[in-house]
Order: sequence, then structure tokens, then C-alpha cells
Amino acid sequence: MKVPARQFVSRVHHRTLTVVLLIIVATLLELSAVAGLAYVAGFSRVRASLGHFHPVWLAALVGALGISFAGYYYAYQGVFTVEDGPNLTSRQMRAVVVAGFGGFFAHGAGKLDQYALMAAGAGDDEARARISAMAGMEYGVLALGGTATAIATLASGLNVPPDFTVPWAVVPVPGFLLAFWFAERYRNRFRGQPGWRSGLGTFLRSVHLIRELFARPLRWGWAVLSMALFWAADGFSLWAGLAMFGFKMNGAALFVGFATGAVFTRRTGPLGGAGVLTLVLPLTTWYCGAPLPVAVVGVFAYRLLAFWLPMPVSMAALPTLRTMVKDRLWLV
Repeated sequence: MKVPARQFVSRVHHRTLTVVLLIIVATLLELSAVAGLAYVAGFSRVRASLGHFHPVWLAALVGALGISFAGYYYAYQGVFTVEDGPNLTSRQMRAVVVAGFGGFFAHGAGKLDQYALMAAGAGDDEARARISAMAGMEYGVLALGGTATAIATLASGLNVPPDFTVPWAVVPVPGFLLAFWFAERYRNRFRGQPGWRSGLGTFLRSVHLIRELFARPLRWGWAVLSMALFWAADGFSLWAGLAMFGFKMNGAALFVGFATGAVFTRRTGPLGGAGVLTLVLPLTTWYCGAPLPVAVVGVFAYRLLAFWLPMPVSMAALPTLRTMVKDRLWLV
């Protein structure tokens, strides 16, 4: 009995040490990004921005992140259940969504979600298609939001750089329509094919699932609106982060910068986008009109809370995640 006990303790110790080390790495990446940008913006100017702290906007930021989580949960549920998808229990769904929302445990380009779907009865191809659909929904709804706000800035004459606004105004909608048409025309042709055709078939299946969500608004519109709520609340969180340090940015201009800087989402980026998003978002926000020192501290406040607030809940969900994915993921 002593050997299994030792193995169990060793495994728990290894997992705990791994999680702690990765949290440290993610934190160091965040601090390195903000320190580098603070150097560029000027440490004295960044320190002056910190002096304009307004705590009321901290509460607004936290509240907006809570609303964005609710939107994310129901968007997840829609993508997982459209066209008779596998059913996860409420406890499993909460565990997977918390991991995806915070991003830290959602490593492996959606592997956690994939294994959870397979544990709920989905085949490998179907699970991969739904995970790809989730990523497509994230970026797709964000792109539509970028389109709407870019058109608003162009129509109102706001001083937002056209190299940001014009692509957002022109590209996403035709891209959506073309992708939907291509998927409906060719998805059956690549279904069950070997090699690269299998990957293309999975991708086209994911596009079809997204199309179903948009094409049947009475049945699935709530999932699209939930994803829109997630992005609107997340964008407001960033706005509140800037307002916390004295700069109330035009909402449309901010969202153009926010959408442009979201090079990947917290769920799809390594370690929740640690370092990268903290480096890119202040620059795109500054380019769209925010003072760089305020953009640096405001984005850091937003990123800090988006990273750390879900962390205790994510840690509490680890036993459920381990039960679902067993030994497939070394992190959990």
C-alpha cells in the first residue's frame, strides 16, 4: 500500500508544482510587458497616471467581468448543444467555461474543451469541429463588433486611424458570407476523407455550426447575443480600466483598438495570453486615441483582474476537470 500512496503524493506534488510554476511564469510575462511599455511611455508619466486613480471604476470593471462571464457561459452552451451536440452536466460546463474564460488552464488550443466533449460522448472529429466553432464564434462576433464600431467612427468623423477602421468596415461581413457559402457547398465532400481533407472537413463542419447559430435566430440567437454580451462587457472592462486612471475614451474608438489588439482570445492564447495581450492592447488602444501612459496602466489593471479573478474558481474546478479528462492533460 505504501507504493501507490507515494505515487499519489508524488503526482499531486508534481501537478501542484507545475501549476505554481506556470502561474509564476504568466505573472512574470505580464510584469515584463507592462515594465517594457512603461519604459517606452516614460516612468514618470506612468506614475503620474497612477495618481489619478478613481476606485469607483474598479468596481465597474469587476462587475463588467462578471457580466462577461455570464455571456461566455451561455455562448459556450450554444456551441456545444447546437445540432444535437453532447450534453455536459451543469457542473462540467461550469468547470470548462471557467477554465476557458480565465484562459490559464485552457491550454493546448482548445484541447481541454475537446477532451471534455469527448468525455460527454462526442467523437474526436465532432469534438474538434465544435472547439473550432467556439473559436470561430469568439473571433466572428468580435469581428462583427469591430465592423459596427468602425462604421460608426467613420460616419461620425472621429479621429481614428483609417488603417484600423477601413479593414474592419469592409472585410468581415463578406468574409463571413463567403465562408458560409463555401462550407455549405463543400463540407459533405470532405467528410470522412483521409489526410489534410479530414482537417478541412472538420473546419467546414465548424463553419456550418456557426452558420446554424446565425441562421436560426429564434432558436439559437441567444447564443450569438451571449457572445456579443461577453465582448461588450469585456470591452467595457477595458474602458473602465482607462477611466480608473482619468481617461474616458470614446467607446467606438476604444472597441476598434480593442478588437485590433485581440490577436488571440484568453482561451486560445498560451497561458491566457500572458504578456502578449498586455503588450499589444495598450499599443492599439493608444493608436486609437488613448494617452500611452494611461493605456499602459489601464490595460494592465484590466488584464490583472481578468487573469486573477477567475483563478480561485478555476483552481476549485480542477477536480472536476481531472475527472473529465483523466490523464490526457498533464497540467490538470
